[in-house]
Amino acid sequence: MITAGNHDPKGEIGMNPKEACEAKWLPLEGAERIERVRSIVMETARRLKDPEEIERFALAEEQKRIEQGKFYVKWNGLHLARGYSGLCLLFGELDRLEPDGQWDVAGHRYVVLMQQALERQGIESLSLWSGMAGVVTSIQALSRQGTRYGNMLRSLNDFFLRMFPEYMYVVRRNIKEGVLMSDYDVMQGLSGIGRYLLHFKEHPEMRIALTQVLEYMVELCEYKEMQNTRVPGWYISPDRLISSSDQELYPEGYFNGGVSHGIPGPLALLSLAHQQGVEVEGGRETIRSIAEWLMRFTIRDEYGPYWPAHVSWQDQAAGAASGSSPREAWCYGGPGVARTLWLAGQALGEPAWRQAAIESFLGTARRPERLWNLHSATFCHGYAGLLQMTQRMIADAGTAELIPLRDRLVDRIVQSYDASAPYGFAELEEGEKLHFAGVLDGAAGVALALLAVMQDREPEWDRVFLLN
Repeated sequence: MITAGNHDPKGEIGMNPKEACEAKWLPLEGAERIERVRSIVMETARRLKDPEEIERFALAEEQKRIEQGKFYVKWNGLHLARGYSGLCLLFGELDRLEPDGQWDVAGHRYVVLMQQALERQGIESLSLWSGMAGVVTSIQALSRQGTRYGNMLRSLNDFFLRMFPEYMYVVRRNIKEGVLMSDYDVMQGLSGIGRYLLHFKEHPEMRIALTQVLEYMVELCEYKEMQNTRVPGWYISPDRLISSSDQELYPEGYFNGGVSHGIPGPLALLSLAHQQGVEVEGGRETIRSIAEWLMRFTIRDEYGPYWPAHVSWQDQAAGAASGSSPREAWCYGGPGVARTLWLAGQALGEPAWRQAAIESFLGTARRPERLWNLHSATFCHGYAGLLQMTQRMIADAGTAELIPLRDRLVDRIVQSYDASAPYGFAELEEGEKLHFAGVLDGAAGVALALLAVMQDREPEWDRVFLLN
């Protein structure tokens, strides 16, 4: 049975950041709370066992969205974000925690469907969240530490390696012709791909590919002269902005400050690789350059520090951010950026960056919930993401003051559970409820975050968010 582990909190919290590596994963306490969380997780997992029903509902008329005058469906079985791949992460974690619970059987159904989809339609990208890196990561989660699906994983990794040189050629060319966020970001680009490669760093060819990714990050982050101004290389020019709203708001382009699509993603990857002994020339300097840039654009309110989603050309020239409200999300928010600063501080031994990260999370705890700008239980921009990041900081920094925030977030998620909803949790888009099964903004991501706080062992699945 999946339950919270026993622990003695004495001596494990309120630690100096330098001792963070010795901190432990502290689970929830309280029998009633634990049982309520466990029952919700198990019921959510049960509802996610039927792939045919999940696909049928994903393609239903009420799930269709309109963008630029056309209907589209947020569904692709091979996507980690909302497809079968993300569900493999959930069943892989359940299997890790309860190996006799037949969760591997449930997960295997999704592996078979992904294999069939690959044979039928191929793969659209190499990315982590909508491509091959995500497919491999999801299957690896079900592999019981590589003891299963060995031939399939080798075959998919070989495919990735064959396609990788062409991909690198394009993104390197874009450094000169105009950088796209999708070149380097977590969702579609090299930050996410690099995290996948880091997991396989003991494989010589994968390590070479990882090294090339890290070298690209160093090149991306070199400063350059533009319009008589020295700016970071991750500048996105107006003609490279994807959305029309961004083009209107930032007619001179911007510097993206979110974890999902911005420069904190490369910072997290470089820092994690450094901690795992994978370094490239200029890597330390690039970590420092990004971290100091983020520190320079810190915003403070009466509760604590946070960071802007975007830094305009004018703000970059002025050296300070302006006009941004806090948001307590992973994708574009203070806690997401703070977590990457923590990782950078751990990598290079910089207490100021770690302290800024801790202060940001403490600021979140103090900031009234009405100012959080979170509207659903889901991971990407909801309570589950903040919960997982908070739990990580409790474990790494030993910050006892964050435990009440963690418990409050659990209660908030439990309160949002709706037994009449298809998967128990809904995503809100422009005030409208949508029902996604997956990890990014669906029920599987919520279940994973709840599972994580019930255990006394840290999870592995949140590496896809570059949290570890």
